[in-house]
Amino acid sequence: MASSSSSHQRNRESKAFSGIGPAGERRMVSESSRVFDVFINHRGPDVKLTLATQLYNSLKDLHINSFLDSEEKKLGDSFGSTIETAILSAKVHIAIFSPRYAESPWCLDELVLMLQIDAKIIPVFYQVEPWELRRIETGVYADAFMKYEEKGRYLEKLKTWKEALRSISSIAGEEFNSCRDCQFQEIVEAVQKEVQRKTCLYVADYPVGLHKLVEDFERRFHDGLVEDMESKFGLKNVKNKAKMVGIFGMGGVGKTTLAKELCNRKKSDYIKSSFLFNVREADMTGQLPSLQLQLLKDLFDQKDFSFTSLEEGASHLKDCLRRSPLLHFLIVVDDIDLVKQLDDLLVMDIFKKSGNCLIIVTTRAPGVLITAGITDRYCLEGMDRNNGRELFCWHAFDQSYPSIGYEALVEAFVTVCKGLPLSLQVLGRHVRNRSKSYWDSELIKASKMLHRDIKQRLRISFDSLDDEEKQVFMDVACFFVGKPTSVATEILKGSGWNVDNAIETLKDKEMADELSPPHRLWRPQDLRSLELRDFKRLHTITNIRCFQSVFIESTGSQFTFFLGQSNICYEKSASLLWLQLENKSGEQPSIPSWIHLQNLPCLEIKGGRLKKLWKNHRQVF
Repeated sequence: MASSSSSHQRNRESKAFSGIGPAGERRMVSESSRVFDVFINHRGPDVKLTLATQLYNSLKDLHINSFLDSEEKKLGDSFGSTIETAILSAKVHIAIFSPRYAESPWCLDELVLMLQIDAKIIPVFYQVEPWELRRIETGVYADAFMKYEEKGRYLEKLKTWKEALRSISSIAGEEFNSCRDCQFQEIVEAVQKEVQRKTCLYVADYPVGLHKLVEDFERRFHDGLVEDMESKFGLKNVKNKAKMVGIFGMGGVGKTTLAKELCNRKKSDYIKSSFLFNVREADMTGQLPSLQLQLLKDLFDQKDFSFTSLEEGASHLKDCLRRSPLLHFLIVVDDIDLVKQLDDLLVMDIFKKSGNCLIIVTTRAPGVLITAGITDRYCLEGMDRNNGRELFCWHAFDQSYPSIGYEALVEAFVTVCKGLPLSLQVLGRHVRNRSKSYWDSELIKASKMLHRDIKQRLRISFDSLDDEEKQVFMDVACFFVGKPTSVATEILKGSGWNVDNAIETLKDKEMADELSPPHRLWRPQDLRSLELRDFKRLHTITNIRCFQSVFIESTGSQFTFFLGQSNICYEKSASLLWLQLENKSGEQPSIPSWIHLQNLPCLEIKGGRLKKLWKNHRQVF
């Protein structure tokens, strides 16, 4: 950025930033330096040892990565490439306008590029008035531009430089007459606020256990998450290969939270980043093209595209990817349930072959990761009891431990939540500032059914199933938890469903512990009012599935029924799919005549014996 006098330096300056084109058009640069939060544009001989260095140190004290050429240039770096990379990656640009600023073509070229980037610019006017940038012909920079014209130098750039200076003059900035007067507090606060706004995704009010979770994740996938020395410093023979990591687990377990924290921590290692939220929902509502537009904006600063079809969006993405000699992006694709969603958004055939990219994918369905060829997969499970207790208490009491007298209630709620962060947060907030009697009532309710906020989040998985898979899921959730898979499979086959594939889908979507839908009678409180005659009458009711135990006192026998109706044959009466007989008195004549056995696929007899299996010929299998 310093002015030069030698012809060699002039030649370097004339070639500087040769890749800069019209506004919004620029080439991607090689990764010869790290990514920065702030770029300080200045003319070295004027302010490098004073104002610029003081500002740099103030930002450094706040752990804000700032680029100041003498501080950050490394041996072997290409000067133009290094600076361009820093400008493109910076979230904030600080331009220090000193009296001889315009004598440096470097400074002016940097300023032009800064105005093409979607980043905040903070002008600092040092012994220069803002109006002098608007009236270049009469201001402090008039002589510099006159000399350029007289010597015939940079004639093709003069108009662009003047327009850049005029644009900056309308932006509010700080004014200083001497370095002694410089107070950086407002500048530093503005920079800090902007860096935080652009850097940090909101993660959680109380990120309990998140730090250790990230550490565990990074230990497992260290090679893909930490920049190697070749890529970091632009050495030769760097292998360009995208790294893809999948995070999977049931709904509400914290996949998106982990992904956001990883993105916040890792994005400074990459030239650009993009976080695509709720892909599954966007696909269901036809909004995937909007996520394609977001990618184009985040990664390539393309803001003028407008399209509505996935095919057109994929075409634009392919064009941008192919024009980029080196991709260095961090991309998070959140909540997918189909491999096609990855293909539509990431153009996988290109991403897999080029670039030092890190792509993190979250999903409830690990099978999607397998199909997509993502071999690095991280299974996110529920919180351990200590972390679960702490998270619940933060939401319930604004502290990490229970209030006096609530200890037992907290333990009971933590047990009900089963380590699911979503449940711990929702229920903790729900009982906040409430009486013990209210806690007791809500605990009973929570043990019976899910809170509506939790149910709404978890229902996403259920809605993604087809009709047959929904029916199998409801039976499994209501009737067969804790029973052998083989028993459940044989019984469910009596409904005419493709049970093996449906159960595989449920496992794939991590749905074993999620919500239980309606149209099932299985809980004692739901069935207690049903007398024997009512239970018999259920044979004539369609679209109902019931699990019921009946004790016949006269015979001392316990009958357990699974009464079911196939989703395919609603017009028929419900059929008995499973019958378990436990004879407590040792022997009885036969199965009661009112129990129809014709289509029974499974009969289980536990204890005792029967004189004969059926009494009425209408019962015959």
